[in-house]
Amino acid sequence: MPGSTILPSAGSYVAENWVTRSGLTSFLSLFDQNKLQQRTLLSLIDDLEILEQAIAEADRVVKGFDSPNSGILFTIPIGDVLGLQKWNQLQVEEIIEENDEVVSEETTRLMQWFEEDVKERYGDESLMDWSKQKNTTIAEILPQLRPIPTIVRVDTPLFDVVHQLQANPGMPAACVVNDSERLVGVITLKALADIMMAAVMPEAYINDSEGYDKAVQFADVNKLPIAAAIMTDPVYAVEDQTLENVYQRMKDRRLSGIPVVDKLYRVKGFITLMSLMSVCFPD
Repeated sequence: MPGSTILPSAGSYVAENWVTRSGLTSFLSLFDQNKLQQRTLLSLIDDLEILEQAIAEADRVVKGFDSPNSGILFTIPIGDVLGLQKWNQLQVEEIIEENDEVVSEETTRLMQWFEEDVKERYGDESLMDWSKQKNTTIAEILPQLRPIPTIVRVDTPLFDVVHQLQANPGMPAACVVNDSERLVGVITLKALADIMMAAVMPEAYINDSEGYDKAVQFADVNKLPIAAAIMTDPVYAVEDQTLENVYQRMKDRRLSGIPVVDKLYRVKGFITLMSLMSVCFPD
């Protein structure tokens, strides 16, 4: 964005370790830009709305500034400060937002062949016009989406995740948010069951090395991890996307539902396959 400067930098922890390992004489090598892996980004933003969006985007990219090794974000005059506290010492990966699917020339040709084949086999009236349904945006149906999302925090114990999903029948996953209420992960029912059932039914896991390790790791239900330990990078939709975009994303990932977020990555709803079918077949 305009007015941004990126500077090579090193934190005090890295600097202290560097000096300890190499001796005081190597202190000047801290200023060798080729050896610095961290960066400090300075940006001048005079629009409060753009500033809020920039903070949300930065928080999303690092998977929450309350996660470890994510740095610190603050504004001057000191207002928003993110990253002073971390929810635990788990390693996290950057959330990579998928771009919307772009219809290629090959897909266009395939659609033409498909329409010709269907008309030849079933007649001209066989192809219904589904443009209205497929071009409906999520924003148009957001108030009617059911069930409501199950939202948990990164430090929520897994037993509590189970209880919240039990209280919300039909919800196929829990949305995991950080202290800023921004989506940072998703826990599917399958992923949750793989952990919770390992202690109850170990014989279902021990036939292969990976399953055996899982059964041993989670054998003690009193030492189960928190939500952040098993969450996966979220696949999500935004309010201005069409149902065609959303269905393609769900189909590609073999998901039965995904959360809906606003421009600040806060969960506004959850769209399921049943929601999509209800719009396409309202009668």
